[in-house]
Amino acid sequence: MLLHIATVAVLVNIAIIELDSFYSLPPKKNSDIDFLSDESPLHRVFVYGTLKRGEPNHGLMKDTAHGYAKFLGLGKTTIQYPLVIATKYNIPFLLKKPNTGNYVFGEIYDVDSNMLKRLDELEEHPKLYERTEETVLLASKAALKLGKTFEEVNESTKAWIYFLPKFKSSLLDGAMYESYSNNGSHGLKYCENYEEAASLDDVL
Repeated sequence: MLLHIATVAVLVNIAIIELDSFYSLPPKKNSDIDFLSDESPLHRVFVYGTLKRGEPNHGLMKDTAHGYAKFLGLGKTTIQYPLVIATKYNIPFLLKKPNTGNYVFGEIYDVDSNMLKRLDELEEHPKLYERTEETVLLASKAALKLGKTFEEVNESTKAWIYFLPKFKSSLLDGAMYESYSNNGSHGLKYCENYEEAASLDDVL
């Protein structure tokens, strides 16, 4: 009888130790978002040109060597801006001249600090482009899959946008677009490369 009681006591002690160890463990990361929020905060970015899906520079967004980027859905500016295609490289520029042009459509991503740094390098922020945080409209990809229109499901959010703050006034004389596609009817194919990039002299 005493042996039986001793055995039960030992088993109870083992169970208590195991439970204590379990609850003392750090919580498991259940998603890449949880991990990233600890190691590198996420930043919301609105892209309108060559970084969009299917466009010439979108590969950068998908390359995990540059960091993390998650497509959230379609976006639209809440203020009208001139979206133009300019220079001999046919680069899409969003000019920092509010209340001129169109409400511009693009895509919205959450990116980590490494990816944001890479985007800053690509856009030559703050030397050429200037990144500012603006209020935009977001229609999530999940909502759009339900067959709803952008107007039916959009919500307001804050996102970084790369603007061209200084530019030749002549850039306002040409066509202004609601959205950009390298294969658009404008026929202006993007052709910038890393060896020969656009400079301030091309737009000022």
